Amino acid sequence: MKLLDLQKSIETFAVIDILMVLIAIGGVILGLLGFLLGGPWVYLTALMILGELILLYGILIAPNRLKTVIHRETLGPNANVWLKIAFISDLHLDKKKDKRWVKKITATLKDLKPDLLLIGGDHVVHDAVDIAGADPLKNIQTTYGSYFILGNHDYQDDPAYISQKLTNLGIHNLTNCSLSINVQGKELRLTGVDDGFYGDPKLPINRGDSNVAHMTLVHEPDMILDIKEGDTDLVLCGHTHGGQVRFPLIGALSAHSALGRKADCGRKIIKGIPTIISRGLGEVGCRARLFATPEIVIIELGI
Repeated sequence: MKLLDLQKSIETFAVIDILMVLIAIGGVILGLLGFLLGGPWVYLTALMILGELILLYGILIAPNRLKTVIHRETLGPNANVWLKIAFISDLHLDKKKDKRWVKKITATLKDLKPDLLLIGGDHVVHDAVDIAGADPLKNIQTTYGSYFILGNHDYQDDPAYISQKLTNLGIHNLTNCSLSINVQGKELRLTGVDDGFYGDPKLPINRGDSNVAHMTLVHEPDMILDIKEGDTDLVLCGHTHGGQVRFPLIGALSAHSALGRKADCGRKIIKGIPTIISRGLGEVGCRARLFATPEIVIIELGI
């Protein structure tokens, strides 16, 4: 897999924040100009006001909303045992999205009462110390445990520190590991793969018994390009943020994936493999979302 330019991918938000302010000021100036000129120019004022409202919504409101999306999946022809899996990804913790945001996520997860919690990487923007914001996650009680892998942003500072802090919260490191979960007498095989850009992903996946339900946790949907059909029954991933900015009918402007917009978010079939791509919970590049609300993904899984 092609490596990203690590320096270019470091997000400080400063340049984008300044650009957003300049756009807002420009919109106000053009709106006032249209109002003063009168006549058909008043329509310009109306468009500028609409644009300003959309900008304010995308920056101040949408990133702080939280949505729960439910998928129902069956693995294998004789699925008769069910469990509830909570999947979250791309927290991108920093000084803005910190412990207060994670408390909100934790409260929602508690209400959902998942049997299993999976966290798909990019826990911070780029400063490892910001992982302190994840502390509320230690309060999540599940039947079969909580597990995490790392994402590309976790490698921009100190991935070992991030891993240790999450482990201290009682969240198990699933990076390049597999385990079997006994669910009411039936087996679910779970595999976590390291980040595809900066980590050391161990592929191909050794799924073991092909008759046992198998699920794989990766960070980038691009990793599916290196997974063969039949290696796993279901892939969970994040990374794309659903494009972060989307438009009705058009969809995501950019998905940050070699797979393009077909890997932006939601349930997809990629290379014959059922895949669920989370829109994530944080932002990079700009502190804005539009029609890509942060989400907790719930999979009602039959095995």
